[in-house]
Amino acid sequence: MTVENAESAKKNPVLGDFQIKRQLGKGGMGVVYLAHQISLDRDCALKVMAKELAAKSGFVERFIREARSMAKIQHPNVVSCYAVNEDKGLHFVAMELIDGKSAQDWLKAKRKLSIADSLLITCIIGEALHFAHELNMVHRDVKPDNILITSKGVIKLSDLGLAKAVDETDMSLTQSGTGLGTPHYMAPEQARNAKHVDRRCDVYALGCTLYHFLTGQTPFTGDSLVDLITNKEKGRFTPAHRVNPEVSERLSLMIDKAMAQDTKNRYQSCADLIRDLESLGLTGESLSFIDGDQRTVVRRRGSGASTVANPHQKTTVASNPRNEPVVRPHSQWFVRYEEGGKVRVDKLSAAQVIAALQGDKFNEQTQCSMQANGPFLPLVQVPVFEKEARRLIARLHTDAHHVNLSKEYKRLARQYERLSFWRRVHKTIDESLGIVGVLLYIGVIAGVGVGLYYLIPAAWQLVADFLGVSSMNRTP
Repeated sequence: MTVENAESAKKNPVLGDFQIKRQLGKGGMGVVYLAHQISLDRDCALKVMAKELAAKSGFVERFIREARSMAKIQHPNVVSCYAVNEDKGLHFVAMELIDGKSAQDWLKAKRKLSIADSLLITCIIGEALHFAHELNMVHRDVKPDNILITSKGVIKLSDLGLAKAVDETDMSLTQSGTGLGTPHYMAPEQARNAKHVDRRCDVYALGCTLYHFLTGQTPFTGDSLVDLITNKEKGRFTPAHRVNPEVSERLSLMIDKAMAQDTKNRYQSCADLIRDLESLGLTGESLSFIDGDQRTVVRRRGSGASTVANPHQKTTVASNPRNEPVVRPHSQWFVRYEEGGKVRVDKLSAAQVIAALQGDKFNEQTQCSMQANGPFLPLVQVPVFEKEARRLIARLHTDAHHVNLSKEYKRLARQYERLSFWRRVHKTIDESLGIVGVLLYIGVIAGVGVGLYYLIPAAWQLVADFLGVSSMNRTP
């Protein structure tokens, strides 16, 4: 150790191979410090576990296991894990240091993000999540705070894997970033049972995050945690396009699907969500709020869902299983499709096929071949048509979802009308019974009065005759 390092060590405590410089932040898991890894001479973020958590049975073991799992995730958009260790009774994990801000910080500064920026961040994080999901890891705490953006605009997902190390049975829901997730973003099934969730809970949280990016507000609110979770269970929120008119109804419906209360109706993977989002053609290539001199192109348009990284593949496999030759726009194709209930085969140029796809004249069952007698392949499997075919499929699915939503809205409207009708009937009956009751009451009073008027003199006469006394009403 040099004299300079020795002097620095006196001022700054050392945990294992890491010299702590200053505190960066504090959360439910513990304290995060800016530290310097002595052996490799590099700065990093050191997350030191709170002592009260380390005292919990089995917590440290899970913490270490999940940190090691996180270290296995080698993805350009995931914060790297350098080491996990224990020293002086403190357990810590060292991670890549990000020289920037979180997406939450940018939201606070700008209130909401542009559509291009929102979709770019969502697609990048979606790809990172999909990569982790293929390794059987679920984040369970996706939120703007856990999305970091470097000074050059590179987008990184943080805390991946660490959330799974938390003791779900003991920790409070009010503690964010501790495995149960943040209530504003976590899926309803996660609130019910945080131990039994799958990748679809991350899809839900990513949908909530995208909603927040576009509208500047979270989809669900509540005066208390119980109210918030209750509102989530009901699944009712204002669609994004009604909060922000710049959001198209198609994009709004995609967010609705990502945030579907029933997991069966939700996007089943982040890759599916990315594919639909990219079909809009609105995803940016770099973040507009990063300074122009520093801004980095982090994604090329059209480079997403169909090529989402798979950690189990050592090489990228092109979507051309039959090794067809690369084709040009003017090449001729035999296209088999259905029209008016009949199957047709037309000879079209590649440009004509693309124009038909853009005009929604084909569907996902449409096939093509370079030979009249086949073999015919779905358009989505042919490289020259893949991009437009995927966009068409996304439009068709979104339109179908919109039709289903419209039918559901109409059904609910009919139910409401029927309910309103019967409420009016009941109100009328109640009012009628009230009037009848008053009339009956008046009738009874009147009857009693008439009865008394005639019965009292008659009764007096009977008593007088019985006693032999002259009646008061008798003429003398």
